[in-house]
Amino acid sequence: MRYEYKPSLLQGWLREKRQPLLEKKIENSNEKYRGLLEQLKEEFQSKSFLSETAFIRWANKLSRREKLLLPNLYDEKLPEDIKKAMIHVFQQTAKNERRLFRVMVDVVYQTCNLDELWKILKYSYASHKERLEKRMEEKQAGKWRKFLVSKDPILYLATEAYGSEKGILEELETFYLKKNFPLFKLVLMEIFNLADEQFFLQEQSLYKELFISATNEEQQKMAHQLIHKCKLNHVKPLGKLIFEKLKTYRRKPMLWRYVGEEEKRRFAQWILKLEMKDFFGDVDQNHERYRYWEKFISKLEDVVVTDGRSTLIMYFSDVVIMEVLGTGAVYIYSSAVFQKHFQPKIDRMLAEREKYSHSWMKPREVKRSELMNKDLTLPGGWLVHNGDWQYKFDAWLRRELGWEVRRDVLLQKEAERDEGDFDTD
Repeated sequence: MRYEYKPSLLQGWLREKRQPLLEKKIENSNEKYRGLLEQLKEEFQSKSFLSETAFIRWANKLSRREKLLLPNLYDEKLPEDIKKAMIHVFQQTAKNERRLFRVMVDVVYQTCNLDELWKILKYSYASHKERLEKRMEEKQAGKWRKFLVSKDPILYLATEAYGSEKGILEELETFYLKKNFPLFKLVLMEIFNLADEQFFLQEQSLYKELFISATNEEQQKMAHQLIHKCKLNHVKPLGKLIFEKLKTYRRKPMLWRYVGEEEKRRFAQWILKLEMKDFFGDVDQNHERYRYWEKFISKLEDVVVTDGRSTLIMYFSDVVIMEVLGTGAVYIYSSAVFQKHFQPKIDRMLAEREKYSHSWMKPREVKRSELMNKDLTLPGGWLVHNGDWQYKFDAWLRRELGWEVRRDVLLQKEAERDEGDFDTD
């Protein structure tokens, strides 16, 4: 006889209807928070035209949670009466609500208001000092006390972060300051003022991230600090980033207004030397034409490479010199003549390069043949590379332009501000 087991009781239990152990929808506290803030924001818009007294009357009727959310709606563009009323309400709330301190920290970091809102933050901390510090380590509490009484809060945070063994980001997070807050940028800009070359080497990714998102004025100030503090060949990727965004002071003078004169010249000579080196064969620094023109780097103001990277245009204060790879003569024009007859074509090409820099379209390159006109060169300013051409070039430049051509004399000034090993990647 065969027996077959059937779990009839278990099957019956499974068929029974019963209440679910968990609710189908789990409440998302963040969604609830955003929902309350959105509702308050909508109501706030209709109240932002009230008188100071009427606004305070409305705010006093808000729930406890709504009063804690209200600082998030503070904006410097609001009418003065409304801002004054909001400050009054914040101070009233701070007296009884410990949690407002944490809200005010974020609001100060978001608005960068180190006047009225800063005072509310200090008042909130002082009103609940014991309870707030119970949640902190003793060292952190000491830093917060010093921070809140500092005369320059941004400088204080910058100094603490720069000198911390934890690293900048971790140290600033002990003050609840993260990269997404606008005040973080101000603190980092101040750190750049304190920093040495080693810092820029260690924090290249952070510098690059901030530089890309910065305003033009901020980029200029960042460029000034980097050029002032570093040998540019040690931070070559950052130097190339500056050139990509700001070019040189000769080409884009309005983009260099906040950079020191010496820093402008140092950077221009560094990047132009880099461009020349790349033009004449990248790592081949012994290329005879590169070796010749390199000695005039301290006189050079700008370079432009065109015609499939076969033609180099060198701008000096008095002349413009066109050099070429391979066979071909050197054309030397006065600056005024070149500006009149050829520069408009170069300007259009450079403008197109910027316009199409992130596009599949390619700008039209100015051909060398468009820049060749022996009748417009200076007398004798058509020089060829034959025989002992370096000696002939030196003789012409000394005689016709009054240039110093001795290599040791020309390179002495550059050696005094050595930018580091030029072979550093």
